Amino acid sequence: MAGLAFAVERLRQPAWLQKAIRTGLAVSPGLTWWSQTGDAHGVAFAFAALCLSVMYNDGGLTPSGLAIVAVLAGSLLPGVTWLEAHPFACVPAVMAAMAINVLVRRLSTVPGGTINWLTIYVLYQASELSADGIAAAIVPALLVPPAALWVGIICFVVWPYRGGLEKKVSGPSQTMSVTAHVLCAALAAGAASTAAFTMQLSHVNWAIWSAMTVVQSGARDSLVKSGRRLTGAAIGCSAGFVLLWLLYPHPHTLAVVTSLIVMIMVAPETYIIAVSIRSALAILAAFQLSGSGVAAGLARIENIIIGVTIAVAVIAVVAPLDWWIRRSGRLSPQPPPPASP
Repeated sequence: MAGLAFAVERLRQPAWLQKAIRTGLAVSPGLTWWSQTGDAHGVAFAFAALCLSVMYNDGGLTPSGLAIVAVLAGSLLPGVTWLEAHPFACVPAVMAAMAINVLVRRLSTVPGGTINWLTIYVLYQASELSADGIAAAIVPALLVPPAALWVGIICFVVWPYRGGLEKKVSGPSQTMSVTAHVLCAALAAGAASTAAFTMQLSHVNWAIWSAMTVVQSGARDSLVKSGRRLTGAAIGCSAGFVLLWLLYPHPHTLAVVTSLIVMIMVAPETYIIAVSIRSALAILAAFQLSGSGVAAGLARIENIIIGVTIAVAVIAVVAPLDWWIRRSGRLSPQPPPPASP
């Protein structure tokens, strides 16, 4: 018993390992159901559980907070699914949503990871369902509450360990005003979605989130994160293509590798590694679900390039103007928000 207690204590230490264990436990019912039946609703359950479980690592998520987030996610999903099928309505909605995201992170006490992963869940799940219409979102939306219940059991009862939470410290970059930060996020996400829709790319959500996530509270931080996102996408997509080529003749091994990557996709604290893992997973998961792994990899590269490029261009215009206005004493910088994932 002493040896078992020592082993469990060692497992409690690294934060990345806690996230991997929680993710594996959270997604296991949905992925097991999908692997046994082929029902894509199992994947929808697993994705909802994954996004909700990541929020737990912020340290501020409570059972009541988890329930509130689940209700919001399930309520928003059908409407966002409809919007992603109608670009003219989607673009202004995206701009408003990303502006709200920044305002909540900068002006409220809601943990940054919570609002970001709520946004990611709704945006990404809706993108997968939009081609089939709003009716396709009903069952996934109804699966969010049971997924939240399962996540609550995992996070607050079965495996409540967070390990040593890392505090992200803002870098030396000059902080933009709240107004400028909101403007950058809204313009970048709106322009990125417009470009992706116009080019008729699949997985437009990758362009939108790439534009949104690289817009940090400071111009220098934004440029650094832009470079890291592009680097991670290049590394991850290359690795995904290689893994797909190697494992294509061995479907069972490919399924095991994909499942292991799902477990660790949110574990890394280093942004380049995180983006690399998620980019490789996008290719392998798309192949497992629809056989379109190569197309998904190419779409991810295109969308990330579009989103990052547009975000950098917007920041290059807005940030200097914001700096000049604040230097003139017309605006005051606000405290920087938590770093986005």
